[in-house]
Amino acid sequence: MGAMDGIQGMVASYLASPRGQEAIRSFLSSPQGKEAIDAYLSTHEGQQMARLLLGRALDSLNIPEQVKDQIRTALAEAEA
Repeated sequence: MGAMDGIQGMVASYLASPRGQEAIRSFLSSPQGKEAIDAYLSTHEGQQMARLLLGRALDSLNIPEQVKDQIRTALAEAEA
């Protein structure tokens, strides 16, 4: 398990770095990145991950709480 923790730490450090963030941004804006994300989001697991990420993103966005609540409500209704 220690090796996995080390790998996860290395990945987390890379993703938090300016170079890692640029690599992510570049991949996600490429045709291959868009295709990969669309394919993943079409799966049940991808939908769950999108909801998780959207919830966390809402917490950090500087938008009115009422808007955040409306989005959360719509997500909850869509999931039910």
